[in-house]
Amino acid sequence: MSFVRSSLTDLLGVLSDAVAPQRVRFDDGSPTAVVPPPDAPVTVHAVTLNRVGRSRRDGPVLDLELRVAVECHGPEQLDNMEQLLLSVEQHSQYSIVSSGEYRPGEYEESIREGLGFLVRIPVSLHFEEPSGSPAVETLVASNGAARRIHGRLVDVHNKGIPDAYIHAHSSATAVRSDATGHFEVLASGDELQHFAVAVRGTEREVSASTSSLPVIIRWT
Repeated sequence: MSFVRSSLTDLLGVLSDAVAPQRVRFDDGSPTAVVPPPDAPVTVHAVTLNRVGRSRRDGPVLDLELRVAVECHGPEQLDNMEQLLLSVEQHSQYSIVSSGEYRPGEYEESIREGLGFLVRIPVSLHFEEPSGSPAVETLVASNGAARRIHGRLVDVHNKGIPDAYIHAHSSATAVRSDATGHFEVLASGDELQHFAVAVRGTEREVSASTSSLPVIIRWT
């Protein structure tokens, strides 16, 4: 099983546990004319699979983000939505796409009927760099190794903060968060990273573990 498929299967297990004994169905887009889909009050389908960066954890890692849509149907859709949202919120590796973070038309195209929401699933793919490939950029850091760290700056409501400046102390340059609060910075290989974060002219020092990505930096 691929890493992407395995990560998706893990989320489907979380969703299934939340609404058991009701069923959760994954819609892979296959034609249903011959075999009708099983009756299920919750449907999940993939929306996008994007590259969000590269990092180094026991070798080079390609960091991906899979977005899936979770839809609820039928008379119990409100109850199911409540349980599903709570369940996803309790698993820190996932994050729900907030209403102000949708790309243009993304919600309308993803939630086809009923009520629903989008979930981000981080996926890490280890790979072998081609022999003779250019060396990774070096930093003046305690261990001399460099890696790309991607993460998200969020407020107390878990909503992404755009246009904020984020500077890892082990990096020579600062970066700016995008419209959804996501950022990518080249930093040292140290697991604990220290950041200077500036939001609308206010700057704070924040430390965060980068043992798993994306790293979440909370502005409180």
